[in-house]
Amino acid sequence: MNFRVGIDVGGTFTDLALFDPESQELRITKSASTPDDPAAGVTAVMEKAGISPEDIRVLIHGTTVGTNALLERTKALPALISTVGFKDVPFIQRINRKHHYDLDWDKPQPFVHRRHCFEVIERIDYKGDVITPLDEDDARRAIEEVKAAGVKDIAVSFLFSYVNAEHELRMRELIEEVYPEATVSVSHEVYPRWREYDRMSTVLADAFLKPLIKDYIENLADGLKAGESKMSFLILKSNGGVQDYGAASSKPVDLLVSGPVGGVLSGAFFGRLTGRDSLISMDMGGTSFDVSLMQGGEANRTMEFEIEWGLPVFTPMIDVKTIGAGGGSIGWVDKGGLLRVGPESAGASPGPACYGRGGEPPTVTDANLVLGRINPDYFLGGELTLDVAAARAALERLGQELGMGVEDVASSMIELVDFNMVNAIRLISIDRGLDPRDFTLVSFGGAGSLHAVALSEIIGINEVLVPIHQGVFSAFGLMTADMRVDESVTASFRSDDLDLGRVNAVLQRLQRRAVERLKIDGYDGEPGIEATIELRYLGQNYNTEVAVPLEDGKLGPAGLSDVLERFDAEHRRRYGYDIHGEVVEFVHFNVTAVGTTEKPVLRTLPSTEAAGPKGARDVYFKESGWMKCDVYERTSLRQTDSFDGPAVIEEPTATTLLHPGHSMTVDEYGNLFITKS
Repeated sequence: MNFRVGIDVGGTFTDLALFDPESQELRITKSASTPDDPAAGVTAVMEKAGISPEDIRVLIHGTTVGTNALLERTKALPALISTVGFKDVPFIQRINRKHHYDLDWDKPQPFVHRRHCFEVIERIDYKGDVITPLDEDDARRAIEEVKAAGVKDIAVSFLFSYVNAEHELRMRELIEEVYPEATVSVSHEVYPRWREYDRMSTVLADAFLKPLIKDYIENLADGLKAGESKMSFLILKSNGGVQDYGAASSKPVDLLVSGPVGGVLSGAFFGRLTGRDSLISMDMGGTSFDVSLMQGGEANRTMEFEIEWGLPVFTPMIDVKTIGAGGGSIGWVDKGGLLRVGPESAGASPGPACYGRGGEPPTVTDANLVLGRINPDYFLGGELTLDVAAARAALERLGQELGMGVEDVASSMIELVDFNMVNAIRLISIDRGLDPRDFTLVSFGGAGSLHAVALSEIIGINEVLVPIHQGVFSAFGLMTADMRVDESVTASFRSDDLDLGRVNAVLQRLQRRAVERLKIDGYDGEPGIEATIELRYLGQNYNTEVAVPLEDGKLGPAGLSDVLERFDAEHRRRYGYDIHGEVVEFVHFNVTAVGTTEKPVLRTLPSTEAAGPKGARDVYFKESGWMKCDVYERTSLRQTDSFDGPAVIEEPTATTLLHPGHSMTVDEYGNLFITKS
């Protein structure tokens, strides 16, 4: 066999998408996640799909293990070794506050205990000159203290190491000599940029994750027999690129949003396929709602991810916003007697009340079921029969607290979760000066298309795209990922005294590093190179990133003029003004190396006559009450089919709800497009 397989581990389900390049067959499978042992869920879904590691040529895996570990902090925190006088940086943090007038508010706890913060004598200045050499006796003393404390994971963060890494490199050598059992993360490799707190917080997160990610990937590789077969086992990174599993644990912060990114890659793939380059992707699964925005066919990217407010981790990633809004989100009554939904979720075990596994609180899935939106006999293609009576009983208990009937409380839960999700969409569009009406909403996830039309109505989006295999969309996206390495560094220059030779030295150094890492990640072809520079007007404290036109890997005089013009234009677009001719500071340099990979090729649907609806059932809509809806089997739809709502379109892994006043058409690949009638 020669299969290309993507496996995405979610909070409720583990999804598998399989593509056979020879027959161009695309298969999907979904099974329950195993939160206590995610690797077991991976092997289980492969068994369900009827494949073994020997059948697979390429396996790409996406995971949220890193994010969950940082959120839950279920393992010991690392130790910190810093420049003398700087061990309190993780606790001082920043000068801003989440709640300006709340005197009881406490800053978030960093990924280190203060008793495990150690200092060594050394100092490098902002130019990279050594002011105080590393005191190796003092360094050994600090390492011995870490060892005596029983902490095996160490983060090293020295002042200005991003300019001159000499002392951090030597410190790592000393740790390997004195305490060889320890794992080490050094800040100049994890995040080679200025701002001490940002860099220190990021390297602490990396040190915290390193042993956990290493064990997770090794256990999974052993279960898959990756080292014994011809299978290429790849891990998806937060930046949307993949890397060989053997290299993944070297910088685990790169995997923070590995799972949700798969859906964004799928969205970009289907955007290109259908000729739409302005997209908002929404992924509603069992526990969370992930949303991302794409312009020009490319996903927006960012460097900053906050585990909680004020606790950043900086690493290149696709910009995904996540909130606790999924099918398993629980409805509850707050202290003021008001209905709330989420962020707590019933998860995979016990799951919603309708699963019949002991769950008691009402969830969004229970509400959708009671309102007739979900077929209780066709959940997961009939593998799981949902208990309508249990769902009604859970909603009745909640309704008694609120003085509401079952339909009213279920409809209110749906309305609340819809507005929660719309607020997430606002964050990535309206709050950034973008009009969501200029975008197509791409809906996926097991629960997404039950809510997508309502979301488009609330926020004013004119078109909804429901792609094929929406229930395992993230797993499909894994198969579309290229290999990608992002390298960046802080290097300061001014436009009024610019040495292009020094600028190109920075760019070429980053290019070499990116290409070398890409080879380590398993790519043996000729990569594409992209570069950007983050600039600002002299005296500003915020940066604007612009693309750099490279010729033979260098920036020439004409390219420099182009960069400055692009900066003025982007600053004017973003902030409403520019200061043409003002001195511009060059702050951060970024280089990306991309190695393209094989992509799935989708079959077109036959042009045979449509089968028509397979039946009808009553569905409750808040505005209209109960309405008779035609029910269609998605696999029976053919290209150019179209019909008006209300209607329900069912498939084994998801359900699409077409509201009254909306129409749906089918394209040649089976994708659904929904617009107002």
